[in-house]
Amino acid sequence: MTRLTRTGWVVLGVAFVMYMASMTSQSGLLLFPIGTLIGCYVVNYFVARRIAKGLVVEPPASAHLSEGQSLSQPWRIENPGVNVAGYVRLQSPAGPLLRIGALRPKEVSHQVPKLQFDRRGVFRNEDVTAFSFYPFGLVRVGRRKPLAGEVVVHPAIYETLPLRASGYDAMVGGKFKGGRRSPSGSQFSGVREAQPGDPLKSIHWKSSSKGRGLMAKTFDEELSGRVAFVMDCGQAGDLKLLDDCARATGSLMFAALDEGHHVEWVELASLNRLLVPPFADGHEILDTLARIELTPDCLTEERLRKAVERVSRKSSIVLMLTTVNDAVLELVSELASRGRRVSVYVPESGVSIDGLNGLPVFGYAEKGIHALT
Repeated sequence: MTRLTRTGWVVLGVAFVMYMASMTSQSGLLLFPIGTLIGCYVVNYFVARRIAKGLVVEPPASAHLSEGQSLSQPWRIENPGVNVAGYVRLQSPAGPLLRIGALRPKEVSHQVPKLQFDRRGVFRNEDVTAFSFYPFGLVRVGRRKPLAGEVVVHPAIYETLPLRASGYDAMVGGKFKGGRRSPSGSQFSGVREAQPGDPLKSIHWKSSSKGRGLMAKTFDEELSGRVAFVMDCGQAGDLKLLDDCARATGSLMFAALDEGHHVEWVELASLNRLLVPPFADGHEILDTLARIELTPDCLTEERLRKAVERVSRKSSIVLMLTTVNDAVLELVSELASRGRRVSVYVPESGVSIDGLNGLPVFGYAEKGIHALT
């Protein structure tokens, strides 16, 4: 990874002009400064190569960010050589990390990269390259550093309305009220005669003291629903649409968790199933969304059917799509005939929703979701 800098090209042009002038005048007086300039290029190359190769860089083992955030942990940079290391640049696939003017021999510096990560993804430190164009700024030489660790950039989550769930089950802490009574919960409903096996803490002592025997407390039944997400990993072949889809998927998942629902998720590239219980912190969701890669041609009838088979039969189905094709239309028609609750999310523009009549269809953009039907 060696190339001339802008200054290097200018000086090279000057040397060429001097050479042409020397040839025209048939004078050898200009050959000496031309040779000196060429020597500067050679010295610049070998010194810069030594610096880029010898520089010791130690990043944090791992870092987790959200889109639009910058790193907060310092990187350790050491010059182990006996000469000054100057004009140093560290470059990540996401952009420039650090700029270091000079490091004295054996000097160690701790610096926080100012790079802002604008899109989700996993940026491995082994892809970081160290550059130097010391001492003359004519030739820039880079060496890839086999560094450990990675930077995981999560999609930026935004607030959105909760989804329609189905398959409600009894669960302590659930936010939905059932029609039956439960021996535990947060909403007091009344009392009943105590039964063998009732714990002592469930006894309602005030009612029991009225001479009707032991009475036990009852509570409103608390329910939790189930929502299953099936995510298209880029059938449209557009990375920006995939990023928008990942943000929308994460936002809807967190809204469902906050409502006390069980969340299931299958992405069509790997068909791996992720199950997240209600009120979880959601870190696993964000980490998995960050690692989703563009996978065109994944929105097929076979993969859609396998994805639906992997989720609970009681769950409502949420299709997170980057486009709509015949395989989608056939699947939603079949699911509707079975009585399954289905919602479809597509990009807010550029996608035809003909054939999805009767279904709730929503459009997502970079920072929001709104209803289309």
